[in-house]
Parts: sequence; C-alpha cells; structure tokens
Amino acid sequence: MRIAVFGASGKIGSKVVNQLSARHEVIKVGSRTGDIVADYTDEKSVKSVFDQVGVLDAVVVVVGADSVFKAYHELSDDDFRFGAERKLVAQFRIVRYAEKYLNGNGSITLTSGFLSHYPNPYSIATGPFNAAIDTFVQHTAPLLERGLRLNVVSPAPVVEPERAGKGLVSAEQVANYYIEAIEGKETGQIFRAWGGLPVPGL
Repeated sequence: MRIAVFGASGKIGSKVVNQLSARHEVIKVGSRTGDIVADYTDEKSVKSVFDQVGVLDAVVVVVGADSVFKAYHELSDDDFRFGAERKLVAQFRIVRYAEKYLNGNGSITLTSGFLSHYPNPYSIATGPFNAAIDTFVQHTAPLLERGLRLNVVSPAPVVEPERAGKGLVSAEQVANYYIEAIEGKETGQIFRAWGGLPVPGL
C-alpha cells in the first residue's frame, strides 16, 4: 500500500512509520522534517500534500501538541479556538481531502485521546475535542463511499517502555493500534490504547 503519515517524525508517528515501512510504501509528512514538509492545520498546505503524493491507499494523522492545557478558569476563547482549529477542523479537513485521493477500500486513521473519558483540571480545552473526534468518526464512517474506512486511535499518556502499565502506554504499543486500524477491515471504530483502562460507565 501507499500510505501518507501526517506527524511522521513524532514520538508515536515514527513508530508507526517504522512498522509500516517493512511492508508498505510510506510517505512521511511532518511540520519540520519528512518526505514532505507541511503544516497540517493549513488548508493550502494540506491540499499541496495531496497534490504531490497523488493516489494513496491509506492516510494516517498522528498529531500532537494541538491543544491548550490550562486550569479551567484560566482558559480564554482563543485557547478553545486553538484546539478547535488544530485538533478538530484540521483532522476533519484531511478526511475530506483524503477521500478524493484514496483508492477504493482505502483507509483514514485519525487521533483523539483518553482525556475524552479521563479528564483532569487542565484538560477542559482538549478532552471534549477528543470526544468530538471519536463521535465524528463513528457518525461519518458509514457515509463514506467506495468502501473507504475511517477509524481513530485514542492514546493514553505515552511513556518510556519500562513505565508502561495501567493507563500508561509506550509509543510502540500505541503504534500497534494504528497498524491494526490501517491493515484491518474495521471502520467507525475507536481503538483505545489506554493501557487496560476501562471505558467509564461500561
């Protein structure tokens, strides 16, 4: 498969690239390094990426540092807008472009996070956006045509392998979920890389 990975040089993205490269052609997209350097939050930049790479079999968005962590009473409208634009709109935009460039039965994999269900006093401007991404994937996947699949990986905090445990995961462990989403048959699924944490209320 030809696979474009946005965020390819990141902690998780680099592990995803390493695993995919053994079996597939991978185009690495990064904000500072990669086969293509682009700002995934800028529409013209994203369009340029797809124009350059052409037809693909899968698109993966492994991004981070895309929302603000502050105490609730310190948050401003701009703080919420920052996360809304980078975490939500940017990923939704990539889905719209990817649809046009994917072969039939291709796949798109996005990124959310466990703060959707495990909030803390500093996660109010990111946790709800994670939940929105999950909902977007569940609601949009059935609407895609030509057998296209749409999934999302929701990681818990990423730590060094020796620290991985309940609620803490290594980058390699998280990468495994992306590989499952890309190479599998599922669509509309939330792959929860939560280190064994349950879904609250279930």
